[in-house]
Amino acid sequence: MSVEFPPVHVPRPYALPQTPLAARVECPMPDGATIVAWVYAPEGVTDAPGTPFGVDLRVPPVLMLHGNGEEHGIFGPVIDAVCASGRSVVAVDSRSQGASTRGTAPLTYELMAADAIEACSRLGVPQVHVLGFSDGGILGLLVARDWGAHVLSLTALGANLTPAGLPQEDTDWMAFAAAENRRWAEEGYEGATLEDGTPVPSPAESARIAELLQLMVDNPQIDAASLAGIDCPVTVMVGEFDEILPEETDRIVAAVPGAIKVVEPGIDHNLPKMAPAAVARELLACVARNDECHEARGVEVPGDLAVCRVPVSGLWAEKLDELYRHVDAEPGTSGWVQDVWPPAGMASELLASGAYWGAFERSDVRDGMPTDDAALLGAVAVNREASMGNGRASGHGSGLGGPSWKRRAKKDVAGWHLLAVDPAARGRHVADALIAAGILGARELGAKVVRLNTNVANVPANALYASRGFTRHRPIWLPYPGLPLPGWSNLWELEL
Repeated sequence: MSVEFPPVHVPRPYALPQTPLAARVECPMPDGATIVAWVYAPEGVTDAPGTPFGVDLRVPPVLMLHGNGEEHGIFGPVIDAVCASGRSVVAVDSRSQGASTRGTAPLTYELMAADAIEACSRLGVPQVHVLGFSDGGILGLLVARDWGAHVLSLTALGANLTPAGLPQEDTDWMAFAAAENRRWAEEGYEGATLEDGTPVPSPAESARIAELLQLMVDNPQIDAASLAGIDCPVTVMVGEFDEILPEETDRIVAAVPGAIKVVEPGIDHNLPKMAPAAVARELLACVARNDECHEARGVEVPGDLAVCRVPVSGLWAEKLDELYRHVDAEPGTSGWVQDVWPPAGMASELLASGAYWGAFERSDVRDGMPTDDAALLGAVAVNREASMGNGRASGHGSGLGGPSWKRRAKKDVAGWHLLAVDPAARGRHVADALIAAGILGARELGAKVVRLNTNVANVPANALYASRGFTRHRPIWLPYPGLPLPGWSNLWELEL
């Protein structure tokens, strides 16, 4: 009796990355899936304090997202080109593909986009340039739309907004192949081969293939109008003979403000495999349109500002509360929420202990103290409390983080808390003044190092510390209940 096998896909060969792997990081998800992120870094960059997982935050990495049924290695020569340019790559295996596992949540593009964001959070990466191919191009659009402040540029290869963006014969074939793989998952057996010896997927593998194929039959379902808020540079790239319908590509380009369309001559849908040099060229050109590298610089108090202790008496507790109300009310990436962070009474307690230092107009500081009517432009509390846990708190991700800094006597360590700049004073380098004030406060305590944490979602804070001589250590699991933030926080340390 003849056996009817499901369609067997034999992938086109591709070149794997030649750049040495800097880190392989597993990201446990709430539904039991494990998402694996692979980090490749420029020569000389290793997984060490300052560049944990091989990522230097002064040069935001490229996040790479592969196509359906693939794994991150399909970007091999592109990974090598990016690393040769001096930038690290974070390549994620999407769930149920490559080294990443399935989990129990319904499989959607939105879920896989959230997985990629969580992987960046696990690595402590607040800003990325994104390269996505096919399914990964769809994920790139979702990441740029839903994680906007963190995405510096997007290069989307062969993406579509709905299944109607593909020829009908393609979606019909995928539906047929999905049904055949579901049948084999129920009726098939292990070890089957075609006449030429090509292995037939096992029943378990056929079930996985069927689900991934069905995903493309039914999804994505992205409203083009929802992409209007993407404000980073975007390149939409397709092959001349791409399976994506030309009108679908044009629809994406028209939906994203300022998007650029690139059509690579003589190439079909498989751009990363057939034209990696062209992909690298367009990716790096898109990166250059918004290359927010954070150049290292020293810390100085601007000439029109002054720093000093915040008086314990008078109206200063109220002024601190007003400062934090302004920060909480300002939309952005700090994630602070009124009456949640800072918690009620925390600033007052720190003030009463004499911990606060502030930044003021120079004309409002006399004899080392602010005048009673001085405006508080920013503040930071400095004390000996620098305990941030060991990364083993309960939750998915427990045991995966932990400070890599040296053991020191408590007297040698100062902690910074609630550093904030009034939004009305942005652009005046008040944050630099507060760093200088925090250093003064730490030295008064006799400390040899300063330690602090900042959530990975806080783009400005992470960029500030990365460019001001702080050493970044491995992120720890440190969730803040009630705040719309990921559970991971970067750890920063400054030698005095």
